Amino acid sequence: MRADERFLKTLRGEETDRMPVIENSLWWDQTISRWAGEGLPAGKNYAYAMRDVVAIQEHFGLDLLAHWWARPYTERTPFAKVVGAGMGAVDEESYEKILLPTLYPEPRMDDDFIRMVKKYKSEGKLILELILDGAFWEPREYMGIEAHLYSFYDQPDLYKRMLSDMKAWQKKAVEYAMNALPFDYVTFAEDMSYNNGPMLSREHFDAFMAPFYREMVPVLNGYGLPVLVDSDGDISEAIAWFNEVGAVGYHPLEAQAHCDVNELCKKYPDTAFIGNFNKMIMNGGEKALREEFERLKPCIQRGRYILSVDHQTPPSVSLQDYRAYVRLLKEYAVRG
Repeated sequence: MRADERFLKTLRGEETDRMPVIENSLWWDQTISRWAGEGLPAGKNYAYAMRDVVAIQEHFGLDLLAHWWARPYTERTPFAKVVGAGMGAVDEESYEKILLPTLYPEPRMDDDFIRMVKKYKSEGKLILELILDGAFWEPREYMGIEAHLYSFYDQPDLYKRMLSDMKAWQKKAVEYAMNALPFDYVTFAEDMSYNNGPMLSREHFDAFMAPFYREMVPVLNGYGLPVLVDSDGDISEAIAWFNEVGAVGYHPLEAQAHCDVNELCKKYPDTAFIGNFNKMIMNGGEKALREEFERLKPCIQRGRYILSVDHQTPPSVSLQDYRAYVRLLKEYAVRG
């Protein structure tokens, strides 16, 4: 079975030969650097070019997963020097005069990336993800964390203007992407939750985010693309919100943030989930690894679930640890 066919059938709850064996969130660059010193073959570059990411997946015998993240930035975009500080768009004037002129270039993928994807797609080996910035994520990038959260109250018109501008550009980017390559699905990057749930109310979701998704999801579905949502933290409460606007799946479901995919599978039987393998036990030895696989076994057997690490594999995990994880992942992918 082709890798993309297996992946999409799993999302839909259809029968497959096995569960996809993927690394959904990849690895920290520090993790790859550590493994280089522990025997990861030379040539598996650590610059995080997508071809190098695919080469590392090939080395471990994983199903190949590549993505193109359609970012709205240019070389002139004033990126934050401190995480969370934003890009200076704190009001209408600063957005209009300072930030907006540096955003929304002509969408373009690297020619080498296009050639690589076409090669692996022709061989049936590659799953291809299109990533778009979400309606919570991107205004936060523009404004900074604090101003972003206040903007729901203080500057609602600016927030909606930002989403309107982004939405127009994303439609253009999606058209370009689908004309260039056969993408399989879309993930919206949101990161809108922490350990105790979403960082906004249902009221604000409905007022600000839902209209964005109600317009974008049909556009994406029109290309045959199912829509998934990526949020760190505990996304459990917000799953119902996103389901109502057309999302069909969620990842990475962080175990440390109290996400329990077994409970989510019971509550949302028609929803797909990826992740929830607790990254913090990956260096605990085979017994701990197997116990975690057994915890997730009910969802594997239920379907509509792809077991994967619940975020990037951390640098506390040795190459030997990760090889043990991959060996068991392949075992449980077949027998559940």
